[in-house]
Amino acid sequence: MKKLTYILPFLLLLTACSKDSTLDIAGMFSSNGPSVKTRFEQSMTFNRNKGPLHMNMGSDNYTVYVCTDSHITRKTHKNLDYFIAQYQAAPSPKFAIHLGDLIDAQLNIPCADSIIHFPGQTIKDTVFMTTGNHDIYFKQWDIFRDYFKTSVYWFDTYNGAKKLDLFICLDTAEGTLGEDQLRWLKELLSVKSKEGYRRIIVYTHTHFWKLDGSQGHTSNFAMEETYELAAILAQYDVNYVWSGHQHARQSVLFKGVNYLVLDATKDSENGQSYMTVDMGENAIYHYYDYPKW
Repeated sequence: MKKLTYILPFLLLLTACSKDSTLDIAGMFSSNGPSVKTRFEQSMTFNRNKGPLHMNMGSDNYTVYVCTDSHITRKTHKNLDYFIAQYQAAPSPKFAIHLGDLIDAQLNIPCADSIIHFPGQTIKDTVFMTTGNHDIYFKQWDIFRDYFKTSVYWFDTYNGAKKLDLFICLDTAEGTLGEDQLRWLKELLSVKSKEGYRRIIVYTHTHFWKLDGSQGHTSNFAMEETYELAAILAQYDVNYVWSGHQHARQSVLFKGVNYLVLDATKDSENGQSYMTVDMGENAIYHYYDYPKW
C-alpha cells in the first residue's frame, strides 16, 4: 500500500490557539480566497504527482468511522476527542472520514496543535479529510492545503486479490462543484463504474436535499446543479452519498442512490452522533451518540 502522505490523519489533543476569531461574514457570501476552480486544479496537480491510492484491507470486511462538523475551537473538542478515541480503539481493518467543518469560523488550522500528522500511515490511524465551508473561511484554503494537500480525490479498497469499494471525495465547501470538478466526476465515474467495484461511495460536506433553512444560503447546491449531479450519480450506479453541513441526520433515497446526512460532532449541540459502516457483502450502518458531558 502506498504511504498515505497526501490525505493526512489527525489526532486531537488539548492544546490550541491563543484566541478564537469571530464569524467571517464576508466568507459566508464568497469564498474570499481561491475559487473552487483553483482548489480543484491545485488538488489535481497534487494527485497526479502522488498517484492513485489503493488500500489493501487484507479482508473483504472492514469498518469505516465517519463524523462531520466538529467545529472545534480552542476550548471545545470533547466530541472529536471521543470519536478519535473510539476509532483508535476499534479492531482493524478500518479507516475514518471527517466530512468537513473541522474547525469553527476561526483562523486556527495552523496553530491548533489539535492536529498532528505523520509522514506515513497505516490503516490503523488513517483519517480522510473533506473540506467544509468553515474550513476555508478567513481565506484559509492555503492553510488547509498545507495540512491536507488535496480536497478532491479518490481511493479504493481491495482484499489483496480483488477490488472492493470505490470512495470519491468532492470539494463542496462553496456549495458548488464548478464545471471542472463536475466534468472530472463524470469522467471518473464513466471509467470506474465498469471496473467491478461492489459499491461506490461519494462523500462531500454540503448535502444535496434541503429540508430546512438552518444553514441559510450555504445549505446546498443550486437547483440546476442538484439535478445534474443526481442524474450523474444515478447513471453510474453510485450507491451512497455521505454528507454533513446540516447538523441533523437525514436519509433520502433518490433514483436508487442513498443520500445520508450525519449529525454534527460539535460539542455545543445536544443529541449528536457519529456513524460506523461495516463494509462487507452488505453495508451495515450504526449510529452512536456522543456522551452527555
